[in-house]
Amino acid sequence: MVVQPHKAPWEGHDGRQQQRLGVQNTCMLATNFVQAGFDVVIVDVVSQETATMYRQELMQYRAKLVLLLPTLTEIEQRNRVRGPRLKAEEVAYLYAQQSQLVGFDEQLDNTHVSADVVAEYLIHLTEEHW
Repeated sequence: MVVQPHKAPWEGHDGRQQQRLGVQNTCMLATNFVQAGFDVVIVDVVSQETATMYRQELMQYRAKLVLLLPTLTEIEQRNRVRGPRLKAEEVAYLYAQQSQLVGFDEQLDNTHVSADVVAEYLIHLTEEHW
C-alpha cells in the first residue's frame, strides 16, 4: 500500500520493513473479517520471516498456510503474459526463496491447475479444517 517510496522486500531494510508492515496490517484486517463471521483467504508472496509472522499473528484462528508453487518456467511465462512486473532476476530470486520455504501446512504445485481449481482446493481445506 506504500506508493512512494515503495521498496520491494529484496531492496534492503526499507523493503523488508514495508513487507512486515503489510503483514501486520493484513493480519489486523483479516482478524476484523473473521470476528465479523467471514472466512478469509490471504494471498501473498512471503518470506520465511513473514510466513512465521502470519502463523503467529493468526494463531488463535488456527490458520493454515498453503504454499502455491508452480515451476519457474511457468512463473516466468505468467510474468510475461500478465505484462512483466518483475525483472527476470527478481523472478529467479523469488522462486529460489519460495522453493526454500518450510513450515507450511500444505504445498501445491499449481503449474497446470486453474485458479478455480485452486480456489476449490482451498475451500476444501477450510471446510476440512473447521
